[in-house]
Amino acid sequence: MPRACKLAIVAALLALALTAPSAKASGSGGVLVVGDSLEELTSPYLQRYLPGVPLTINAVGGYNSYQIYDLFQESYDPSQSVIVFDAGTNDNPAYSQILAENLGKVAATVGDRCMVVPTIHGFTVNGIDNTGKNKVVAEFAASRLGTQTPDWAGAVATHPELMQADNLHPIAAGADLRARLIAQGVKACLGIATASASSASGAPAIESGPELAPVRKMARRQAAVTSAIATELARGIASQIAQQQPTLAAALAMISIQLDPDA
Repeated sequence: MPRACKLAIVAALLALALTAPSAKASGSGGVLVVGDSLEELTSPYLQRYLPGVPLTINAVGGYNSYQIYDLFQESYDPSQSVIVFDAGTNDNPAYSQILAENLGKVAATVGDRCMVVPTIHGFTVNGIDNTGKNKVVAEFAASRLGTQTPDWAGAVATHPELMQADNLHPIAAGADLRARLIAQGVKACLGIATASASSASGAPAIESGPELAPVRKMARRQAAVTSAIATELARGIASQIAQQQPTLAAALAMISIQLDPDA
């Protein structure tokens, strides 16, 4: 393997190790799920897709995000690793700031623990749909590293046949799909591999094409640039990670020692 590629691998490993949440922040692997009637329909299917994951579920039909925040306060334990805040469907779409406020309060309580916040499919009230509430979800996720946003609104738009006559609650097959989407978010938070994630979401798997040999001159320049960037990145990160995760830093150092020019 070219030296530049090895340097890039070491730098990437260092960066991943530095940004990974600490054991203290990740809790003990438990998951808290709070929500309304949609979650009441969804939660019976969750354990099927999260085998072995401890689940605490507290959901009440008709609750708005203020009330679901109260459910969160009742059930939250610092040992929990993931918080599924399944709220907003029963909020007035004219006041999306309500959802923003309650998401912020949950985030302030759980610190850097991972959150799963599904997008919202709800009623249109006085001509106002759920665009504002879903914008709140997107902005919240963008402001908080690691937040997962299972796209329930997109699933409903794609599969309207999975909804009951009220176009608010899913039928059994829809609840199963919803549970699958939320479970994928939880797995992403816990770092559990999901081999079937692409097929479950309906997205085709993307296969890598054949690697083409670059022109020799371009290859040399590319290798030089990659090597320089990787080296500086590794040096900049190594000093920080040495204090946070010394065992991993030592292991990576052993790899870098083997990066001789002729490798």
